[in-house]
Amino acid sequence: MEFDTIDTGKGELPEDYRPHFEGVARFQRFTSPFGERPAVFAVHFDAGARTHPHVHRSGQVLLITAGRGIVASRTARQVVLPGDMVTVEPGEWHWHGGTPETAMTHLTVQVTEPGDVDWDVDEGDWAAD
Repeated sequence: MEFDTIDTGKGELPEDYRPHFEGVARFQRFTSPFGERPAVFAVHFDAGARTHPHVHRSGQVLLITAGRGIVASRTARQVVLPGDMVTVEPGEWHWHGGTPETAMTHLTVQVTEPGDVDWDVDEGDWAAD
């Protein structure tokens, strides 16, 4: 058994993810009893930081643990708060991050194998913000 704490001061953004994020974000990795499939980690977004639009071939689960953020699909943008849980279906276009004024942290459960996240999608109205 391992115990850990989500800490917004911990982590760094992996080099291969940097082109796909805007602003300052950090990954805090946790030990997963499942190995790398799925991985379990927190993503800390500073105010205004967010992902570029993308899809996960295997889907993704987000549990908001701190702050106030946005999770958006092609048709809606939802403000999320601590305790909110978001299930992103396989192949669903989305992006997520802090609001322009507030930081946000979410715990992520997702497959991190090469090719599971597709960043080569149209950005829709993402860049209009």
